[in-house]
Amino acid sequence: MMLLKKGTKAPEQIVEDEVTDQREDETQGIRCPHCRWRPSASDRWSCVSDADGPEPPFPSCGTAWNTFATRGRCPGCSHQWRWTVCLRCKGWSLHEAWYAADRS
Repeated sequence: MMLLKKGTKAPEQIVEDEVTDQREDETQGIRCPHCRWRPSASDRWSCVSDADGPEPPFPSCGTAWNTFATRGRCPGCSHQWRWTVCLRCKGWSLHEAWYAADRS
């Protein structure tokens, strides 16, 4: 279980995902537990440790990527995010809480 926060500083590395119909289908069962917002494959989160968030401090790398493409594992430093922030309502939730109950 993990959650990410959108960072405000520029990422040191940007990981580009190829956006396909299949990738969009993969995000269909994902939604914010607070406001029910559904991210798209083009949305990005940053690997930035933040004292204001619930994720314990760690040496973050600044990579920007779609956290749901890797189930919360940063492709830059391999940190497994337990918490993810909603890009719409800014609420933090356990990353696994974003997935529909029947998704593995």
